Amino acid sequence: MNLDSSTIDRIVAGVLTQLGAGVDDARGELTTKTQRHGGSAEWVVIDAGVVTAQVLLQASKSASQVTVSDRAIVTPAAWDAAKEQGIEIIRSSPRATPRGSKDVTPSNQHNRNTNTRTHGGQPVGVRPLMIVVRSTDAIERLFEDLRSTWQRELLGCPDDAASLATSAICRGDSTTVVILAEQTHRAACFANRNERVKAVAVRDAGEVRQVRSQLRANVWCIDPTDRSWFELRNLLKAIS
Repeated sequence: MNLDSSTIDRIVAGVLTQLGAGVDDARGELTTKTQRHGGSAEWVVIDAGVVTAQVLLQASKSASQVTVSDRAIVTPAAWDAAKEQGIEIIRSSPRATPRGSKDVTPSNQHNRNTNTRTHGGQPVGVRPLMIVVRSTDAIERLFEDLRSTWQRELLGCPDDAASLATSAICRGDSTTVVILAEQTHRAACFANRNERVKAVAVRDAGEVRQVRSQLRANVWCIDPTDRSWFELRNLLKAIS
């Protein structure tokens, strides 16, 4: 059964309501904490574990940039709404300073400087991104193990995953992106339309090593169907 992004948003909100997680009982809506800056509301911080399209649009108003936690789940409908309204969604740790802010304290300046150093080809402070289109129990278990070192996004189709991967690479949000989807070749093809992206579809750690010997790939597409936690862990270990 195929579900559109708005239906997924309603399901997410319904589940959260039942669990009582992040819900304001008086209004029945996801609670957000916003901060407006510069008088013209150039950017807004949304303090929510799950960002739906409704939450995004209510909080953003006239803002052109929205900052969310690096661990927040942004639903597919929220990404669609951001694209339609021309809103840029920025991932940020609690200590990070959103782009557009002119308040650069010495500690924030130090954090920016550390991002220019690299470790194993990955800038310090920049985490690899896992985009999940085809979710499995093994992936959920794997992400729990990697939560402190990886970012994750949940999307509904390989085309959207390729667009997000391209955006993350081009903005420097991440230098390594893994797309977990059944249509790996389609995702790689779409991502490779951008000259800064080198996307490949791989099946095992051996192929990862073979690719590395021939080109500097930055987007890796993997079909997680019927793969164990152990197989996926070895693949991501070879990639990162």
